[in-house]
Amino acid sequence: MTADVVVVGAGPAGSSIALRLCRAGVGVVLLERKRFPRDKVCGEYLSPGALAALAELGVDHRVASLGHPIRRVALSAFGHGPVIMSLPAGGALALSRADLDSLLRDAAIAAGAEPVDGIFLDLRAEGAGWRVSYRDSSGAARFCTARAVVGADGAWSSVARSAGLAGDTRRAGRWAVGGHVRSSEAQGDTLEMFVGTGGYYARNPLGGEHCNSMLVMPKPVADDARADAIVDEVTGGRYRFEGASLVKRVAVGPLRYAPDSVAVPGVALAGDAAGMLDPFVGQGVAVALESSASCAAGVIAHLAGAPARETVGAIRDARRRIERPRRLLAGAVDLIVRTPLLRALALRRARRDVAAAEMVLAAVAGAVPNAQTMSPVALVRLLA
Repeated sequence: MTADVVVVGAGPAGSSIALRLCRAGVGVVLLERKRFPRDKVCGEYLSPGALAALAELGVDHRVASLGHPIRRVALSAFGHGPVIMSLPAGGALALSRADLDSLLRDAAIAAGAEPVDGIFLDLRAEGAGWRVSYRDSSGAARFCTARAVVGADGAWSSVARSAGLAGDTRRAGRWAVGGHVRSSEAQGDTLEMFVGTGGYYARNPLGGEHCNSMLVMPKPVADDARADAIVDEVTGGRYRFEGASLVKRVAVGPLRYAPDSVAVPGVALAGDAAGMLDPFVGQGVAVALESSASCAAGVIAHLAGAPARETVGAIRDARRRIERPRRLLAGAVDLIVRTPLLRALALRRARRDVAAAEMVLAAVAGAVPNAQTMSPVALVRLLA
């Protein structure tokens, strides 16, 4: 089998890149190891920034028909609150990853991508392109030759390792445990977030019968009893972990990953394979969708014969422009949370001036342009 491009991974990053490439007339094989629809429980929160990217892809109406509207965030921290903040730019949506991933993959296939079920094995240079080896759904070893490859296969990417991009991939980071829990609050429009010394806990109503329930901690816990104790502490006794009630369950970590580089000539990384953001800002999907445009453009330039230095540099620079301000913002928010004096100032100010808190929320939610995402004016106002 041959193709112009093999995209490994059919999540939001891989499928959106495949969609863009196919619309540009590029032949794409979309390789995915799991059968769709697949369950992948994360925050399942589509920020205003993510929704803008989906609109640019032309799938926003379908997303809106499946998603559940989120209008507000209720933030409680260290026994204080809640501070109720309105989300900017028309609000956000909650949508299961099973629905989002299937929707984007279907759009890519409708545009011309060839879906292949298989497990990526390795990547080797061959002539002017690449030989991508994989194991198909029957267990047989197969390969596809392509002029370029996109690795969108998640954190600790196998494509990154095979292409020499991975480096020291396992780093310290937070851990998450949670899933879908049946709740009478599933039809609400407010995302609740609780922050404490043991970590933070979020409940995101998905509509129907379920809420997304996630506990994020500095280190993994041994059992549900410990998770119960942490959730009880950070929520002031309002919630428990409810592990026995989780319909879909996941435990994952460490939630920090970065490759040595996001591109070499003919190979580009995308989505979590290109680096994970702190989950507190909830913008992983937004970054994956936004960066798909520059990644696809770099691949198209490579196929057209542009100098490798230019194409690689453009992909790296674009990813940095999209990701860097969000990392700075996440670091600033984390510093406030970890520093008692700054934390006290921010909490006191947020209670007196909700508009100041909403300015920071607009940046965290990705509802302002990238150049403003750090929003130093908002941070100064919050701490003034």
